[in-house]
Amino acid sequence: MTYLTQDEFVEMGFDEVTDFDKLGKRAKIAIDLYTNGFYNEVKFEEDIDYRKKAVKLAMAFQIAYLDVSGVMTADDKQSMTSLSIGRTKIDYGRSYQGVAGQLFNLSLDAENALKQAGFSLIVGVDYDR
Repeated sequence: MTYLTQDEFVEMGFDEVTDFDKLGKRAKIAIDLYTNGFYNEVKFEEDIDYRKKAVKLAMAFQIAYLDVSGVMTADDKQSMTSLSIGRTKIDYGRSYQGVAGQLFNLSLDAENALKQAGFSLIVGVDYDR
């Protein structure tokens, strides 16, 4: 089950991609890892609209990011020192490694969409008594 259809992706204003299904599966993996498998316990279709919209937006950003960058795994990203997309260059340095989504190969836009819906609270929370 995917969180976003190709029609929804295009309706959100993103350009069509050639391999939407493959990129969608990769994007879903990254989002599921970031949310710590939240939708393994909660049915996506039954979740509140606010969170569903944020996840759909994160999926769209992630699919677009995977399509443009070609970076498919967190290992790919770790082995790179920089990434150039058009006239934009991203240098991956020590300061950039502190972003939680980078551990899961999430684009910053996708991570921000998930954070806005409260998913940043799920990552790294450890309760111990």
